[in-house]
Amino acid sequence: MLEQGETNKSELKKIPVIAVTMATGRQGTGVVKELSQTNKYKIRAITRDLKSSKAQKIGSLNNVELVKGDLMDPESLNKAFEGVDIIFGNTTPTKGWKIFRGSIVRSYEMEQGFNLINQVKIAYEKGQLNHFIFSSISKAKNPLKNDPAPGHFTSKWDIEDYVEKLDLKQVTTVLRPVSYFENFENKLPGYSISKKIFPGIVGKDFKWQTIAVEDIGKWVRGVLSKPNKYKNQSINIAGEELTGLEMAMTLQRIVASEGIQTNYVMIPRVAIKMLEYDIGVMADWIERTGYGADMNKLQTIQKELDIVPTSLNEWLIAKLEQQKKTKSSWARHWKGSQWKLQWNK
Repeated sequence: MLEQGETNKSELKKIPVIAVTMATGRQGTGVVKELSQTNKYKIRAITRDLKSSKAQKIGSLNNVELVKGDLMDPESLNKAFEGVDIIFGNTTPTKGWKIFRGSIVRSYEMEQGFNLINQVKIAYEKGQLNHFIFSSISKAKNPLKNDPAPGHFTSKWDIEDYVEKLDLKQVTTVLRPVSYFENFENKLPGYSISKKIFPGIVGKDFKWQTIAVEDIGKWVRGVLSKPNKYKNQSINIAGEELTGLEMAMTLQRIVASEGIQTNYVMIPRVAIKMLEYDIGVMADWIERTGYGADMNKLQTIQKELDIVPTSLNEWLIAKLEQQKKTKSSWARHWKGSQWKLQWNK
């Protein structure tokens, strides 16, 4: 008869292992946190720097193991993917800001994507990998008005094509998120989100689909609950579809009791293209065609997968609360510093 400890160890081996690339990024962190809460997976959080504060934070979560890996280093991915059942993969075009270029480099993301898919293929051929979830970006609402599309969109769509080229579609789910709420947190002077300002990159009357980045984790958890149904599927995902003016009004209702007036402020397109040209192209694209998430269809899928999307209202309330805590913490620190300064005189 097996001892109790041996039985638990045997059962533990049956828990699916999921590798999460770029685990300390915004998407990766959301996926790791969501899956950690389920107690259904052993999570390999892949990151370039195991000692970073972000890595240490997610490494302390339940069922999470930190693993060193870099999308620009295929061999590190090969090691990180050894023996996994599931892989969540995402890529980034961001490679440090340079004048006349910005921070978005299409070729950088393409290299990551090809490295990732090649290693997914190798892992699949070994026989254990049975599900790959790739985070892309939403396709256009009107395909006839798709061009010109932003480079950091086409790079992800080209990576999707590579998945098909390597005959991996049958085990792949592609999640295509729209713009993140978090993108409103830019640091441009005069255009930073506050109780008085809701900043945007498109005209106030254009519909703009958005989503909380942490909801990517909810979608991954949902898809994994019905893997056979959602393999070989691609889904444009969004949480809200509001105009810039409607977004500003959402914030206005939250701060109305304080007697504050919130205005929607559009960042000048010329300024956007000077600082980050591809984001300017994205703004043109949103106004011309827009993201193609089917909001009605998504409600049905979300109900099936037990996904409760984060509303913009909820996200804004949480953001304002965080700002309040940060301000309070800074004030206490400053007051303490003043006291020490006086005490030392």
